[in-house]
Formats: sequence, C-alpha cells, structure tokens
Amino acid sequence: MTARTPHKRERLDVAPTALLARLPAIGRVMINSESMGATHERIGPVEKVRIEDGWLVCEGAEHNSRIELAAVVTIIVDRTSVMREKSYPRIELRGADGESIANVTGFEGLEPFDAVLAAFPQGTELAAEERTGSLDERKELDADDAGLEPFAAAERNGGRVRIEFSRPSFWQAWEGDMPVVKPVMGYVNVMRPDFHLHLKGGSVGGWRREDNAGEARFVALTAEGAETGLTVSGAQTSFG
Repeated sequence: MTARTPHKRERLDVAPTALLARLPAIGRVMINSESMGATHERIGPVEKVRIEDGWLVCEGAEHNSRIELAAVVTIIVDRTSVMREKSYPRIELRGADGESIANVTGFEGLEPFDAVLAAFPQGTELAAEERTGSLDERKELDADDAGLEPFAAAERNGGRVRIEFSRPSFWQAWEGDMPVVKPVMGYVNVMRPDFHLHLKGGSVGGWRREDNAGEARFVALTAEGAETGLTVSGAQTSFG
C-alpha cells in the first residue's frame, strides 16, 4: 500500500478522546490557550492522559491541563509552521463557534507527530490560514502597566508562585520559582523551560486580591472589572 502524503492543513473526523489520548507518543509538546490578552503555555512531554467528569486531563512533570471534550467540535491539523528549518506541527481544538479552545504543538518535528496521526483516517484538506498581525504593530510595554504588578513583586521577593489560566472548556496551571520578568515587545513575559506566559500590555486593568491561609491570590481584571481568567498566587506576590 502506498504511504499517504499528509495534507499541510486538514480537518480531521476523529473523536477528540481517541486523538488526545495518544499525546504521550508525540514526545515534547506545547499545550497552550489564549484569551483576553493572556497566552498560557506548558511545554514538555505529556506523561499521562485520563478522563475525569468529561474533561481530558494531561499530566506530567511539565503538564497540568484540562480540556472539556464535549466542547471540542472541530479538530484541525496544521503542518505549515516552520522555524529555523524545523517543523512545529499543531493540533487545533475548536469549539462550536469556530474559535480556538486550545492548541497542541509538536516540538519533535513531523516524524513522531505523523506517526501518531497515521492511526486515523486522513482528513479533509484545508487552505492555508492567512496570518494576521506583525512585529511592527507591537509597542514597548509601559513601565507602570498593571499587568506587571504581581510578577514584579514575586521577582523582587523571590520564592514560588502559581500561575493559573482558565477559559470556557480549558484550564491550565504552572507552579515554580519565579523567574526574571521580561517586558518585551509590548508583553509581560514570564518564561521557564516548561512554561511561558505572554500577557499583552494594557489587557489588565487591575487585580483583585484574595487571601487564603497567609497566601495572596491575585485575579486579573479588565479595565471594566471583568475577570480575565488569569490568576497569580503565592506569598511573594503581594504588591502595593
């Protein structure tokens, strides 16, 4: 039988559970989601996948994510991303409204990624998606940007922090020693080998403080006071 040539971009007709259960076989991956100016990324091999109350749970030393399976209506595979001659194929999980719930990007190239997908029927070919935005549109982050506050405090004070992100049908968390905050190209960037947070300047209007057993928890709010889904906690995060 002749080996099929994978489409650069395709829509798969496959149950999310069946596909996502095979994530450990892909190797090092990035699971990420974004909403209201925040992009939360966990990076590393998924060690275990299980189902809990209708949610797919991805676990491991470098992963802690939950995806609501019933919310995933469309699965798109995109093999068009190439950086420095290395391919970063992506599984896009989309809801009924066509918007992204989460993405899973392979960091080991096409071979292990396509080996996993070979177990499923080839999908319907899609045209390449037009990319929008450019680096030229980004500005420097204001030194007093509200989004910086708990991260800058944790950097000054040292110690461990927990950064959680939630949106409808997705939740993800990271916990570890606070790294140096990098305000670059209009974003607050918190980066470790297994975790990246990119928070767009101006997206946070303020933080609501909640105290629990001596630990401060800060909930990110828009300028209008709505919760964004981003929270930062830890005894060292206090500011003001």
